[in-house]
Amino acid sequence: MIRKIGSIAALAILLTSCGSTSRLYSWHGYDRVSYNVAKSPTPEHLKALELTYEKLINSPAGTRNTPPPGICAEYGYMLYKQGKQAEGIKLMEKEIALYPESKLFIGNMIKQLKK
Repeated sequence: MIRKIGSIAALAILLTSCGSTSRLYSWHGYDRVSYNVAKSPTPEHLKALELTYEKLINSPAGTRNTPPPGICAEYGYMLYKQGKQAEGIKLMEKEIALYPESKLFIGNMIKQLKK
């Protein structure tokens, strides 16, 4: 009887450990799209990356329901390089608001860009 209960308990522990965990962030295919841009930065790939950034920022998913770390800063830098300086800086500041630990690095980036 004790052996049977022990077997059932072991099976229950084994089955619960196989359950899926929820993700903190949803990346919406960012890895594939950013790889395509790195491999071949065509206008089509850059547009796809821009759409992915917008989806990550405007429709975040996952348990934290915020954009993944670095996404606002990356997209902000991309916009800045495209001539949309104010919008780019605003997104970099949003990165600092979401992830205060990035303040030193992103703050220095903003200072360099404003020079």
